[in-house]
Amino acid sequence: MSNDDLPDRRPSGLPYPMVPPTTRDELPEQRGVPGAPASWGMRAAARIIDFVLISLPFAFLSSAMGEKEISSGPDKGELTGPLWVLLLFPLVYMAYETLLVSRTGQTVGKWLCRVKVVDWSTGGLLTPQQAAVRAFVPGVFLLVSATAPILGVPVLGLLQFVPLMIYVTVAASPVYRGVHDKAAGSIVLSAPRAPRAPRAERGA
Repeated sequence: MSNDDLPDRRPSGLPYPMVPPTTRDELPEQRGVPGAPASWGMRAAARIIDFVLISLPFAFLSSAMGEKEISSGPDKGELTGPLWVLLLFPLVYMAYETLLVSRTGQTVGKWLCRVKVVDWSTGGLLTPQQAAVRAFVPGVFLLVSATAPILGVPVLGLLQFVPLMIYVTVAASPVYRGVHDKAAGSIVLSAPRAPRAPRAERGA
């Protein structure tokens, strides 16, 4: 399907079918055009960028609050200081996702990678509740895994790999909707930025 076959752009700024798409041919065929399913590579890159973006200031915060790793001796690898600080990262990450996705459809990573999260039913922006569900489905496993050193149950740390498995489920959907997308009623589409007008035209 080409963009010409789609209705006018929705409030999200992207063209979208009148009926929620369930097959690949109900969306633009050419990758990277507005309204086409976002590629796995761009989605993964957006996740990595957001993860690093949150991790860097969080690392400084953890250090400032006394969270350190023992680098030598019999206790090498163990953490010292207030372990509850470990819970901040998944909480901050979920709040970051919820706020930006509900307001603009894009986190910083998604904006840089030119993808946008929209409502699967309408093509509009997600409600705060939808965005919260979308962030919570993978985020809760990060949160629980962070309690492993606090509770002294190392096996809980393995749950940090569940979000990756959730993200991989996009491959099982014709329109690349993962478990978190289905839970929230969302879909991720390509959202290339409009080219800037020539300087002479902008100054006219």
